Amino acid sequence: MSFRDLRPAEEVEIPEILEMPTRDKRSPTDTIVQVAFEQAMKPALRRSLSGQTGLAVVVIVPTAAWIVPSERFWKRTFGDRWHVVARDGANRSEHKSTVGNSNVSGVLADGRSVVGIATSTDILPSTLSASADHTMTLSAPIGDTLRQVLETHFGRAITIQAPALIGSGLDIHDLAAAFRPRSTSRQIFSRLERATKRRIGSDGDDRLPSLYSAVEYGAARQFFLDLATDLKDRVPFSQLSRSVVLFGETGTGKTTLAKLVAKHMNRPLLAYSIADLFARSDGALGGVVQATNAMFDMVSTQSCVFLLDELDALPDRATISSRGRDWWLPVLTNFMLRLDVAFSRGGSGRGEETIFIACTNYLDRIDSALLRPGRYEKAIEVRRPDLAGTINILSHYLPEIESGERAELGRLLEGSTGAELMMVTRDARRIARREDRSLRADDVRAVALPDEAIPPARLRRICVHEAGHAVGILVLRCATLRGIVVRTQDGAAGQTTSVQDDGDLPTRHDFEARVVATLCGRAAERLLVGDVCVGSGLDEQGDMAIATRMIATLHATGLGNKLAFTSDQNHVLEAVSRDKSLRRRVEADLVRLEKQAARLVRRNRDAIVAVADALAEKRHLTGEAIRALFEKTSRSRAKSRSEN
Repeated sequence: MSFRDLRPAEEVEIPEILEMPTRDKRSPTDTIVQVAFEQAMKPALRRSLSGQTGLAVVVIVPTAAWIVPSERFWKRTFGDRWHVVARDGANRSEHKSTVGNSNVSGVLADGRSVVGIATSTDILPSTLSASADHTMTLSAPIGDTLRQVLETHFGRAITIQAPALIGSGLDIHDLAAAFRPRSTSRQIFSRLERATKRRIGSDGDDRLPSLYSAVEYGAARQFFLDLATDLKDRVPFSQLSRSVVLFGETGTGKTTLAKLVAKHMNRPLLAYSIADLFARSDGALGGVVQATNAMFDMVSTQSCVFLLDELDALPDRATISSRGRDWWLPVLTNFMLRLDVAFSRGGSGRGEETIFIACTNYLDRIDSALLRPGRYEKAIEVRRPDLAGTINILSHYLPEIESGERAELGRLLEGSTGAELMMVTRDARRIARREDRSLRADDVRAVALPDEAIPPARLRRICVHEAGHAVGILVLRCATLRGIVVRTQDGAAGQTTSVQDDGDLPTRHDFEARVVATLCGRAAERLLVGDVCVGSGLDEQGDMAIATRMIATLHATGLGNKLAFTSDQNHVLEAVSRDKSLRRRVEADLVRLEKQAARLVRRNRDAIVAVADALAEKRHLTGEAIRALFEKTSRSRAKSRSEN
């Protein structure tokens, strides 16, 4: 969301400074409610409410926090002749549509008037909702309406210009907190601005890049650009896909993407996480349900981008333990019902103008009931940026570095997450500050490739292993080689980066070629170092886990010797662990393919040695440099053969 219209109030010329009295007859909360009612009621309706009897009225308020001050306003304005039904949903046994109907009908039969005040008609007596003569919906004040609140509170006109988005995402008590004794209008607006920026998670939005240029987000970026185009073309919301789950590993920038979307669409970002439902309540069942309701009530008050982080913190009902089921099922059921109401295209309020974004690192842990039309309709993976994305991120963090040098740094840092790139650039700037000079590309290289003393034997093993991968990729042509980098920070030894060809869907031959290239690192160690270290098999990101996953995927999805589908690719390692037959078939293929890798390494020994030597010296080689070394040794070998 852009804050060009939400500039600091102190930058606005204000010819008149009004000081708020130390004591006021009416609280700021009452003033806010008064203005909200004035916005919702036409003069004719107000006269009708003051004069007629036997009326039934429903008042829908933005959040539960508005219930008490709205009830107070109603009684003070229209007198005690009205029977008031005020419900915030906290009492689940009493605050529902089946409770209080006889009382409502009795009041109306006696000729008295009744008003229901709630966040939704679902918790008011159904008799009142059905017989209502008037229904009004109060809106939380933002922009110029907040200026009217100040004028009403001070009792005189105010010349200050109200930024259009000020107050977005703030509940009534957040707004009232800005009105303090002896405060001027300038000070109140300044507090409201700060609160708005903090509440909608948009501090520092001016430093964000544009969604147009954020090519590192790939398919997710295109989804939101298409949605923005449809909104601009006034395509009806009922025809739009406007809810998505962004998933991917930590640090890929999912939350940042949500901020870019809000900025691009010029809407406030209302950012919550599942943890907020506990932090903003007492943690008991009723408190969590009430916090959930308050969150969705806030979302329904205005057009916004609604970000819900850590969606996987809501347990999947299919896997929840029996001990936790009784506690979690009411929470989950209420959450889904409130999500349905918020997402409803024909619902009350302005929820139909909301863009829904959820984030998770673990898509497989999300309850399938959340991933369907009418809730979160799409799931898009946010991956580590490719080369173009890496260079684009560096252009944002390193604008003073010449573009050619940024491209070189991009090749060095390709494979890093957005968060990792941010940390590298911060550390590089620290180096420049300490030396009291401007930033240089060498500062970034110094952070990415620290001048650390790696024991010669370890360095040799790392370089031989990565050279084996690189030469295997070049020989088998199973991917486009990007480069190799040797690092020792955070336990990372070396990394060979490549990009798969997406021109066609992979076949069994493609899978096996990739597995051979993966196993070439171990084979190179065995041939040139003498034995294999444990590094390739320590975790699920190691070579052996990757190779096992690819071969198991073949057998589990019908591309092996059997047609039966037994597991998807996200759970094949679990299938291998529990299925002895599958494990035997995977083991047989891995042994066969490792022999192929060993033969490839022996035939290309000279090329692997040349790449390993160059890598040990420079710590980083581009794909072009590796290819040049490979072709040079291939020509030398061909020449030697012809001479013999």
